[in-house]
Amino acid sequence: MYSIGAVARLTGIHQQTIRQYEKLGLLEPRRTPGGTRMFSLRDVERLQAIACLTQDMGVNPAGVELILRMRERERQLIALIRELFSHVDDVARARFESLLFGSEPGLIPTGQTGLARTEQGRGSAGVSPASPERGVRSPNLKS
Repeated sequence: MYSIGAVARLTGIHQQTIRQYEKLGLLEPRRTPGGTRMFSLRDVERLQAIACLTQDMGVNPAGVELILRMRERERQLIALIRELFSHVDDVARARFESLLFGSEPGLIPTGQTGLARTEQGRGSAGVSPASPERGVRSPNLKS
């Protein structure tokens, strides 16, 4: 946690400007029981982004607020997408493993071409991969 003076030195932004950004609702530092503003590293990064938008790009405070909300929403959506992909990957992996390891009798691995159904009664010993007409299956197909 950093005091306003330390943040001003770190960022090169005047303390009064930092207070103004807080007053506009662009920044919400924590307060000690005595009322002193304390800034986290995330607050410092947000302040640097605000300074870049206002000073370098000429964005007004309302635009800064909108851009920062959109960036936060983007971060949330990316986290959600990663979580969903993780779940999908687990489900896909479990489905693939169930196909490979015998939950569905008569399937054998065929290398890059996927899975092939064996002829009933012959088992998998000595059976060559089947042609597409004879039931080659991709691991991602539902049975």
